[in-house]
Amino acid sequence: MNDKSFEIKAYYKTELAMIYSPQMSKRGALRRFNKWLERNPRLASLLDENDFTPKQVQQIVDEVGTP
Repeated sequence: MNDKSFEIKAYYKTELAMIYSPQMSKRGALRRFNKWLERNPRLASLLDENDFTPKQVQQIVDEVGTP
């Protein structure tokens, strides 16, 4: 993120996708984010989620990195 540090908290999937890909449209960012989840065996179980708990967000950050 720009000048703020990333906070581990609950996020909607689209919101988190936009944080990871702010230069993209919502649809494009969500599509890219879903591909990341799909390709990672440890994250694939999160594909059907529409919102993430702080624990799930931490899991994503651990696998994909901090946005």
